Amino acid sequence: MARFKSKKKFNNIFIFLGLFLISVALTIKFLYDNDLVNNNTIVDLLISDNLGNYKNNKITDVDFLLKYALNVDLKKEEKPITKEETQEKVEVVEKEDTQIDTTKPIIYIYNTHQEEKYQSGTLLPYNITPTIFMASKMLKEYLEDEGIPTLVEENNVADTLRSMNLKYGSSYKVSRMFLEDAKKNNPSLKFFIDLHRDSSVYDKTTTKIDNEAYARILFVVGLDNENYEPNLSLAEKLRDRIKAYNEDLYRGIMKKSGKGVNGVYNQDFDPNTVLIEMGGQYNNITEVNNSLKVLSKILASYVKENLL
Repeated sequence: MARFKSKKKFNNIFIFLGLFLISVALTIKFLYDNDLVNNNTIVDLLISDNLGNYKNNKITDVDFLLKYALNVDLKKEEKPITKEETQEKVEVVEKEDTQIDTTKPIIYIYNTHQEEKYQSGTLLPYNITPTIFMASKMLKEYLEDEGIPTLVEENNVADTLRSMNLKYGSSYKVSRMFLEDAKKNNPSLKFFIDLHRDSSVYDKTTTKIDNEAYARILFVVGLDNENYEPNLSLAEKLRDRIKAYNEDLYRGIMKKSGKGVNGVYNQDFDPNTVLIEMGGQYNNITEVNNSLKVLSKILASYVKENLL
């Protein structure tokens, strides 16, 4: 009889724990479905509940996602890609006399279409949908590993549009406001990247390098900007470096003008303003991450050679 009671008590505890876990899962799902929490909030919950030690070490959301969902350690040092080591790779050259003030950002990354989404891929178990904003945060981490202090725009274009009762077509007007504020508050900024995600089919936005899938890189240049030549020249210089790394990683330079398109894309703001399409809607965050690592080295080498 005592053994029967003990077994029954154990079963009751197991049932209670099961019901508790189900209730927690349903609560999080309800909050997420009703936009009461966002991706970063869920990441915080995961960190605080399961990885308390890392929370104490001030691990960032991007660190968590890369380390535990992509198996990538951002703090791991990687050797620069050089022509001496691999003939077809881009050469990374650093000026010996260059002194970078790491407290002042040099590159500004923003997303006119901040809510563009990728496929969940390895983030699916965390119920997290990766976005172009997340890609911007990842690129910032990689650039700073290369010694380039970077600022990512935290304000949301879509939220600002709603608050100002503006339509989607005014997105570039809002991101222009962000650009101007960023430059005003950070005079050290010299390079401006509007990071997007394309909507083409998977085969067009993806390539394989050493059996690893990469999101392909496309530039967009607005020809309705009267002084578009420096912006086009910048895209061409970055193109050359990407092609030196791998021909297939580069997808092209799309020149746009006329009715039905923006045609300027805020590239009149500064000659060093560039619009980059990183992969497409069918790419997953692992493929995007692979390309961001390459892009960060290319951007860092260009900035160090030309803007410092």
